[in-house]
Amino acid sequence: MGFEFRIAASLTAGQRQHIEQLLAALPQAADGMPGTDARLTEAGLYVCQYLRPEPWHGLDAVRAWLDAQGVDYAVAEVDD
Repeated sequence: MGFEFRIAASLTAGQRQHIEQLLAALPQAADGMPGTDARLTEAGLYVCQYLRPEPWHGLDAVRAWLDAQGVDYAVAEVDD
């Protein structure tokens, strides 16, 4: 059980750097994201939550940021 998806997006170097900084800060956050693997890939962003039936709660915030940046993107759930 879990939820896994990819966000395919064409990101500028600055946008990639911004996301990389946010991801690098996650382990230092007070509660972090236990059981979650989030990483930047060549195609965009990959997020997997282990043993969680509900979608990642941060998806709406990521979509809002991409919209505000004017980035075209597609969210696809991974069903292995």
